[in-house]
Amino acid sequence: MPKRLAVTISGAVSLGSYEAGVLYEIINAIGQHNGDPATTPDEKIEIDVLTGASAGGMTAAIAAQKLLFEAGSLSDSYNNSFYRPWVRDISIQGLLALQSGEDPTHSILSSNLVEAISQKHLTARFATPHVPPSRVRHPASAPAIRLGLALSNLNGVDYSRAMRPSGNFVYTRHQDQITSLLDSGLPDQYDTFGLWEVLRNACVSCGAFPFAFRCKDLTRHKQEYDQEFLDPGSFPSDTRTFTYTDGGVFQNEPLGMAKNFVDEIDDHRNIESRFYLFVAPGARGSTLNSAFNASNANYLATLAQLLTSIQGQAQFHDWITAESLNDKINLFNSRALGLKDALLLNPGNPGFVDFNALIPTSTALLPILFPPPNQVSSLGETRANAWHRLQSQFASDYQTLVNKSQQAADAWLDAILTFETAADLGDKDEMVIYGITASDSELAGADVHAFQGFCDLAFRDHDYDVGRTKARAFIDEINATPLNPPGIEPIRYTQRPDIRKIDHTLDGLKIDHVDQNLRQQLKSRLTETAHDLMAELNIGFLERQVIDSAFISPQLTKLLKL
Repeated sequence: MPKRLAVTISGAVSLGSYEAGVLYEIINAIGQHNGDPATTPDEKIEIDVLTGASAGGMTAAIAAQKLLFEAGSLSDSYNNSFYRPWVRDISIQGLLALQSGEDPTHSILSSNLVEAISQKHLTARFATPHVPPSRVRHPASAPAIRLGLALSNLNGVDYSRAMRPSGNFVYTRHQDQITSLLDSGLPDQYDTFGLWEVLRNACVSCGAFPFAFRCKDLTRHKQEYDQEFLDPGSFPSDTRTFTYTDGGVFQNEPLGMAKNFVDEIDDHRNIESRFYLFVAPGARGSTLNSAFNASNANYLATLAQLLTSIQGQAQFHDWITAESLNDKINLFNSRALGLKDALLLNPGNPGFVDFNALIPTSTALLPILFPPPNQVSSLGETRANAWHRLQSQFASDYQTLVNKSQQAADAWLDAILTFETAADLGDKDEMVIYGITASDSELAGADVHAFQGFCDLAFRDHDYDVGRTKARAFIDEINATPLNPPGIEPIRYTQRPDIRKIDHTLDGLKIDHVDQNLRQQLKSRLTETAHDLMAELNIGFLERQVIDSAFISPQLTKLLKL
């Protein structure tokens, strides 16, 4: 069985150019590796899951389509389907030029430009009616890919739970997602304009950074949502239109979505060949602020700290969940193997455990954890399936005990099944997560909340090449330091001598290095937006001028270093 790779791409704004470089190099390397004569079938690597938030959602969708159906679009280092949308086709000049029909009170930048770029790279290939595009699957792709896009539903979906003795508790969920299974073997079903137009619109809404880009409406079907506890009022009919903004607001790094896909694919088996890759422009770092306290917590300082806190939680919530679960699984594995070693000892040795002593406990507890008549746990797994899953997971350890005593081996497996189920770890697997990240000091477009990269093609080219370089260094490192047990390595590929020399004078660039006239244009557009907002709040013209002079203009001058 080949190794399977689930890829999660975080929100990035203009640093989508960095993620584009990483994705290009990784996919190229895996393609070379899979085609290498020395690579055995078990050593091949297949990308079968792609999830993304914000800018990463657009990249994930492009990657899924090109991997499954348009391999040739990923061949050229500087003319591929990652480079063109994130480096060549986007610019601050285009974003500032609101097009006909765009309401300046709905967004600071042109959403029409983003729509046009998404059409160019996702649906333009269907432009000739009744003529299907040529289809070639990339050697780095699995036959089918599960695609997931994180969304923020501003309307919300209601769920209700019954209370005792009467009434309901209703809660509204705004964290949302769109998922799709895409199969290269059924192109007439999964490579059509209709399907990719739906996904294209989802990508645009996934990346609709609040205020910078306008909100977007999407029509959703009732069956796309968990039916358990779904409040009937959320869907008066089978479909409903919701309004969305950037998916990164609530879930900027959707590793959890990737794990849910993996569970569907793997059914918690063959976990030794399952790996995750996390791609983000910024390495996770501390946002701790010891300087903030009650004495300086005025309105502005509190608002700034609150926004930082909310954003920070959205950014690494799935990381916390994954690492916490990994710690619990590691502890369970350690205890299970420790018990096995104790059973292998001879009577009288320190630490010896008699397997007969385990049997009464398991016999008493397992019927409670897997109650009759169907013998299904609270997580929905049958006792027989859970037993055989553990037998497969600990196959060599189980056989070691069988060589001593079949009864001892079965008693041990019953005991660890009891431990696992009682700890609520059934159907949960350890996640081996690789990461390719960069620091702001290495990137040209990271300033001004990562919008700076839009200001100059040279910035985006720089960050694309940093992404390629980081991906190469990642492969070199894992090849040089193999894991035990084995990880995703080896990756056999030849680095092309085509990567451009990085101009390190652009590393960690600040906004004051951007052309002053362009910064002045940005200030003017942001000032117009502030005045539009004040007008919506019914603030009079004279009051707006005072607020502008006293607060808005000085803050923008400081932000843009004018």
